[in-house]
Amino acid sequence: MSAARRIAFVEFSPSGGLFQFAVQLGEALAEQGHDVHLYTGPRPELSARHPGFRIHAALPTWHPLDEKPRGPLLRKARRVVRAGQLVLAWLVLLARLRRDRPDAVFFSTWRFALDALGVLALDRLLPRTLLGIVAHEPRVMTDADTTKAKAGPVFDRALPAAWRAMDLCFTLGDEARDRLLAHWEPSGPVVVIPHGDESALRGDAPVPPVSETRPVALFFGLWTAYKGLDVLLEAWPAVRAAVPDAELVVAGAVGGADQAGIEARARVAGGVTTRPGYVPNTEIPTLFGSARVVTIPYLRASQSGVAHLAFTFERPVVATTVGDIPKVVRDGVSGLLAPPGDAPALAQALIALLSDPERSEQLGRAGAAWLAETSSWASVARRFSEGLSQV
Repeated sequence: MSAARRIAFVEFSPSGGLFQFAVQLGEALAEQGHDVHLYTGPRPELSARHPGFRIHAALPTWHPLDEKPRGPLLRKARRVVRAGQLVLAWLVLLARLRRDRPDAVFFSTWRFALDALGVLALDRLLPRTLLGIVAHEPRVMTDADTTKAKAGPVFDRALPAAWRAMDLCFTLGDEARDRLLAHWEPSGPVVVIPHGDESALRGDAPVPPVSETRPVALFFGLWTAYKGLDVLLEAWPAVRAAVPDAELVVAGAVGGADQAGIEARARVAGGVTTRPGYVPNTEIPTLFGSARVVTIPYLRASQSGVAHLAFTFERPVVATTVGDIPKVVRDGVSGLLAPPGDAPALAQALIALLSDPERSEQLGRAGAAWLAETSSWASVARRFSEGLSQV
């Protein structure tokens, strides 16, 4: 293990999977003796519990639960306001990091050219500070079509330079590591760490066993192109034909997807409940506790926090063979796998588990056992510290 360090994590959004990951990793690193700080936006959805870990809600960004504007003019105005907020957030962040002078600063993603420029400014501002990233997704994809990499005149110049400034990179799987190295040239090592569980979201209430649930499949997360929601809705009528009382719940914030189109297809498919909008943490235990199976029919992905969340609630997963997901969702052991974009194969996998509660419970328990054995936050923090010791 490396010597104790003052570590800073940066998450501009105070909620969601990346923020939740940073909080749980920060707590685990604090448990190992590091002094850990997370810089984020207002009203963070999780609180710090360990005295060695602090959350600073200092960045003037926004929260997903803020009311959405109605009408194109108001939405356009909000984009302008948020661009200004992001500029101000970077100025505040740079000032705070210069004052606090951590030994290491870690990011999780850079969505805009401004983010890459901010990283380069930080590299000049704190030349002795280790800069790193926990790359959940090695490439930034466009909002309009999340199967395509983002590009632009400034972005194409600033982003490679930001990657070259990285003294240490972490990925959540071997495939993601290979993709990172194929596209970028970080100055330091690239280390693979586990994802970790989602114990911070489970709550204290008991979770019903899978065998006591109704045949409910849950799609949870951002509605966006690469998540394969269209393929799932294409598969669903076949599931309903085989399991007439099957229900599908589609819950999550709407990204670049066509919300009206998805809801129209859901009505035609039948037995589908849509819950558009960010899901507060307090509702997650009920949502997962009522599901017999969780499905992640992704067309592209490096890893999935939703699979780890499902295993945290002892739910089996029906997933696709993309990225490092098959190393998490083991076919026939903790879930079932289908090729990406293959609606008939996806339907058959869902039918197999929705019609067999005992098998679903067995697979869900196996997923939970694997998670406890290989992906506890203590093991993630240990691997993280070992990575720190390399630089």
